[in-house]
Amino acid sequence: MTFLNPFVLLGLAAAAIPVLFHLLTLRKLRTVEFSTLTFLKELQQTRIRRLKFRQLLLLLIRMLLIIFIVLAFARPALHGSLFPGIGTEAHSTILIVFDDSFSMDVSDEHGDRLKQAKDAAEKLLPVVKQGDEIYFIRLSELPKVTINPPTHDLGVIRRALQETKVSDIRHTLDEALSAGLPLLRRSTNANKELYIISDMQRTLFDLSSARRADSLADARTAVFLIPIGSREIPNTAVDSAHVQSTLLEEGKPASVYASFRNFGNTPLTNSVVSVSLDGTKEAQSSVSLEPFGASSLEFIVTPNHSGFIRGYVELESDALDIDNRRYFTMYIPDRINVTIVGSDDAGNRFLSLAIQAAGRGNGPSLVSVQQVAGDKLPQVDLNHVDVLVCTNIHSFSSSDADRIKAFLQEGGGLIIFPGNEMNYANYNSTLFPLLDIPPVQGILSAPEGSGGITFRTTDIDHPLLNTMYEHDRFAQKRSAEQIESPAIHQVAQRQPGKRSRTIISLSNGSPFLTEHPVGSGKVLFYSVSPTPRWSDLPYKALFAPLVYRSIIYVSPKEHLQSSYITGTQPTLTISETVESNKPFAVKSPDQTEERVQPSVQSARVSGFSTAMTVQGPLLRVPGIYELDNGSKTLSVFAVNTDPRESDTRTATPDDREKLWLRHGLSPSRVTELSSGTTMQSAILQTRFGVELWKYCIAIALILALVEMLVARDSRKSLEQTGGSAR
Repeated sequence: MTFLNPFVLLGLAAAAIPVLFHLLTLRKLRTVEFSTLTFLKELQQTRIRRLKFRQLLLLLIRMLLIIFIVLAFARPALHGSLFPGIGTEAHSTILIVFDDSFSMDVSDEHGDRLKQAKDAAEKLLPVVKQGDEIYFIRLSELPKVTINPPTHDLGVIRRALQETKVSDIRHTLDEALSAGLPLLRRSTNANKELYIISDMQRTLFDLSSARRADSLADARTAVFLIPIGSREIPNTAVDSAHVQSTLLEEGKPASVYASFRNFGNTPLTNSVVSVSLDGTKEAQSSVSLEPFGASSLEFIVTPNHSGFIRGYVELESDALDIDNRRYFTMYIPDRINVTIVGSDDAGNRFLSLAIQAAGRGNGPSLVSVQQVAGDKLPQVDLNHVDVLVCTNIHSFSSSDADRIKAFLQEGGGLIIFPGNEMNYANYNSTLFPLLDIPPVQGILSAPEGSGGITFRTTDIDHPLLNTMYEHDRFAQKRSAEQIESPAIHQVAQRQPGKRSRTIISLSNGSPFLTEHPVGSGKVLFYSVSPTPRWSDLPYKALFAPLVYRSIIYVSPKEHLQSSYITGTQPTLTISETVESNKPFAVKSPDQTEERVQPSVQSARVSGFSTAMTVQGPLLRVPGIYELDNGSKTLSVFAVNTDPRESDTRTATPDDREKLWLRHGLSPSRVTELSSGTTMQSAILQTRFGVELWKYCIAIALILALVEMLVARDSRKSLEQTGGSAR
């Protein structure tokens, strides 16, 4: 037996009140001898003994009356039945957690697992009696409880089961218990039961989410596990896919990286993998995986147009197809606006020629170049500039330095070349402190007859260099000595800085080229002027591609490749001009649209733009999504399933116990209902069959009646005894 309101038992202390009252009201009678009444003594003593007995009986009845009233409010309950045919009075609060994740979308010798789960849930319903209440949770709908408030209608549960389909959204049992256990704990019913219908995969018992403070279970909660599936299903999945190249151009090779995992105990041999862009297969390879092993592949694809490109990596079909495809996106810019500001006409000319030489050849130029004299920098509108190239500028005003910093923080790119007219003191005091760039210590000249300063180390893994020689697939493995070095006669002596990355260093220990992040933008700082007076770099084959790639590398990445997981609700950032009178909508892979509203707007002549965010809808299916403003596509992003759901291995007993203990559930109260178990009998054996509060109330009423009768008889006897004494 247990008590459903155990704290009420403190009221049992009130049973002492009749005892105290009895002791306080005892009267001590004086003995007065009457010689004529001596013969009545024996009769009087008999009456007094009877009176004392009635008083003690009355005291006991009053104590029992209080005890049974307190017990009624404490709600005692028994397992099973109090008497044969009695035992269905105790009501139950039931929480059904139904796993509808995509790992249930497989079949075994018993058929489709989702159908098996629905059948198992249907078999549970006969244990629901009149007065019981049921909550229902689909894992995919968390943190929402699917049926809340609870229902007493089994038809509602059956309709919910019929409407359940496999979902691409993943949630864990930890999240389900955090949402459902507080509902059970608030219930006043005698029986509190949690049913989990799932394939019991290991990742379902993941404990990485933060547990709610109120998600500890009631000690009386009984847990029933109903595992679906008789064995583990081997599965191989595309674990990730992304564009590795950061310099993307139309008609130029790009690198796509993909990783794969085998969650089965049998090896996978030469499974075909393909990469498609805009629905056209661009590359193909094969992958082999050891049992429970992982591997990765790099694919080289060539985007054939500018703008947004939609792609995916696909693996051969297996038992679980949903995770055999992984989506990605890339954006190929169609124009980069470059402004070269400099006081050295020769340097400007060499830079312009290098950009033209490394461009698209006979096709339209990706880079649009504008040249401005060094003293005209204050007149340059940086709102229409993607990359600012400063070469041999004498000095910067404070306002120019502030504008350049703001330009970089918003994602712009800056390339700095030194020169003979450069006022290093001004740079060191005005511009460099704002950009967190170490100061220039001066100009260092190479000794006469030394052949000049040369490259010492080269970061061949940096995006500027790692794909520079597309015609040679082994070029990425070259050492620094194999990259042709110019002969440098003059160099700006400086240190790289703690937050910078040295791309190329020189034989004298100084950096030749460094990268400095500033906000969302980048700065590339060359230590050599782009003129023959400082080095023969302008005549080297390295010069043109290095300058051209530098511009592409620091150019704003307005459309970074974005990837989200199903079940999330992303915040999308818009970084270009939009039309305020046109609607915003997110288009899903099935071409359905959902209207969205920008949350931040800043005015422009043509409408409003930049600093604008949009709260996207709940992402329910994998694929490629679009954010549109009228007929204009503002952003394209990929949505994929959670890779953890691909792990079809079954949870161990230790995994399960950790979850129970985390939420205050006793492992001894957890029962697994296997296919060979009669579900209904196993459940009924754990229930409280009857609550005893009604019986306690009935006994208390009977005691109250008896107390009235005994008290009335006691008063009469007391009056008779008193009269006799007189």
